Amino acid sequence: MLNKFLNDELPLALLWLIIGLVAGLVYAVEILGLDGSMTLLSPERARSLHISQMLYGFFPLILSLLPFALFEKEGVLTQNGLTHLRRYFVVWNTFLLFMSLSLLFGNIRGLPFYDFPYQLNFLLAFSGLFYLLALVDALRTYDKRPLWVNVSLIAVIAAPVALVVLMNPQYGQVEQTLVGPHGDNTLGMSFALMPIYYLLIKLSSEGEFTPRRHWLWIIPLVGYSISLIIRNFFHSLSVHEEWFFQYLTLLYLPLFWTWLRDARVNFHTNPYLILSIAAFVFVDVEGNFLFIPEVRALIHRNDLVVGHAHIAMGLGVAFMALAIVYHLLPHLFRRSYALIWSGLMGLMASVLTYAGLIEAGVVSGNIDLFLTLRAVFGGSLIVLVLKIAYDRLYFRIDSPLKLYHLSGFVSDAGGGLILILAGGWLFPYLGFHFSGTYEYVVFAFMIGTGMIHWYGIHTHSQFMGSLSATIRLIVSATFAALYMASMLDNIALLVALYDGAFAFVFWLVLREKQ
Repeated sequence: MLNKFLNDELPLALLWLIIGLVAGLVYAVEILGLDGSMTLLSPERARSLHISQMLYGFFPLILSLLPFALFEKEGVLTQNGLTHLRRYFVVWNTFLLFMSLSLLFGNIRGLPFYDFPYQLNFLLAFSGLFYLLALVDALRTYDKRPLWVNVSLIAVIAAPVALVVLMNPQYGQVEQTLVGPHGDNTLGMSFALMPIYYLLIKLSSEGEFTPRRHWLWIIPLVGYSISLIIRNFFHSLSVHEEWFFQYLTLLYLPLFWTWLRDARVNFHTNPYLILSIAAFVFVDVEGNFLFIPEVRALIHRNDLVVGHAHIAMGLGVAFMALAIVYHLLPHLFRRSYALIWSGLMGLMASVLTYAGLIEAGVVSGNIDLFLTLRAVFGGSLIVLVLKIAYDRLYFRIDSPLKLYHLSGFVSDAGGGLILILAGGWLFPYLGFHFSGTYEYVVFAFMIGTGMIHWYGIHTHSQFMGSLSATIRLIVSATFAALYMASMLDNIALLVALYDGAFAFVFWLVLREKQ
C-alpha cells in the first residue's frame, strides 16, 4: 500500500525538490554576476528559497514516511492510517506553497536556516495533527508497543511544541545561534538524526534488530540538555564550552558501527543508507576538526564552511530520505543514481572548499572558475532529478485532446511560473507596463488553468477541456472589455486573444471529435 501512496505523492514532492535545486543554481549563477534584481529570485531570496526547500520540502516529507514503512513491514499499516497520512501531506504541501511564495515576495527573516515567516510554523504544527492520527491508527494494533514505536510517538508529540518554541523570534534557540561555531546546536541537530538512522537501519535489516550500547547516545543527549540550560538561563556559551559539546558527537561513530554490524546492513542492502551514514561520519569528523579556530581560519574567512554544509545536507540528510524511496520504489531511485548523486555532491563540496581557500588567501587561483564549476555540478544534479521525474511522469500522448491539454499545461503553468519569477523584467523588455500588483494574480491564475490541463492529460480529458475552455472564454471577454474601455494596455488584448484562441480550438474542433 505504501509504495502506491508514495508513487501518487511523488510528482509534487519532486516539484519541491526541483524548485529548491533551481533556486540554488540561480543563486550560484548570481554570485558570478547575473543580475536578478528585476526578478523575484534576487540573490537573498534565491538563497533563502534554496535552503528552505532543502530543509522543509522533499526530504522531510519523504522522511515522514519512515514509521509507516516499518508499520507496513510489520503488517499493521491500514488504509485508514494512509487516509490520515494523505491529509498530512496536503497540509504540508500547502505550507510549502505558502512558504515559497512568502520567500519569493521578500518575507525573509534573515536567519541562516529557518528563514520563512514564523507564523507558518503553526501550519506545520497543524499538519502534525493528521500525522499523529495516522500514527495512533497503527498503535492500536499492538498489544505491547515496541521501543521504536514509542520513540516515533514521542517525536511526533514533541515536534509541534519544538517548532513553536525553538523558532520563536523572541526567545527561540534559533535566534540565539546566529553567530559563532554554535557547537551545542550542532550536537542537538546531530542527535535529532539518530532516531531516524535507528529506524532506517531497522527498516533495512534482514532479520530482527535489537540496538545495543545506548550510552553512546545518552551521553550526547545529556550534554545537549545541559547546553540548553546554560545558554538560556545562565550565560552565552564560551568557545571552550561549545567545543566540548561539539566533540560529544564523536560518540555516534562507534554507535553506527555497532548498529550496522548487528543489523547486517550493507551497501547491497540499501546503498542510499550506507552513503548517508558515510556522509554523516565524514561531516562529523571534519566538523570537529574545523572547530579548531586555527584550522577554520585556514579553510574559510568565517565560521561557515560551505562544502561541509553541502555534504551534510546534500548527501547525509538527503540520502536518509532517498533510502526510504529506494526501499519502496527501487526501480526509480537506482543504485547508479546514488553513485552519480554522491559524485556530484563530492565534486561540488570540493570546489567550494577550494574556493574558500582562495577566499581566505591560503592559495592563489581564480575563484570564479571554481564557483562556475559549482554551478555546473549543481545543474547536473538538476538534470539527474529531472530524469527521475521523467521516469515517474512518463505518459503517452495518444489523442489530439491530450496534445491540447499538454500544450495548455506547458504554456499556462510553465509560462505563469516564468512570469511570476521574472515578469518584472520581461514586461518592460517587451514594451508592457508592469505595476507589480495585479499581474501576479493573473500569473497565479495562469498556473491554476495550466493545472486543469495537467489533470486533463491523465483523467476526464473531455470534462477538463470543457472546464478550461469555459474559464478561458470568461477571461478573454473580461480582458477584451478592459482593453476596449482603455483601462488596460495592450497586454489585455494579448491575454484576450490568447485565451480566446485556446477556447475556440476546443469548442470548435476538439469537442466535436469526442
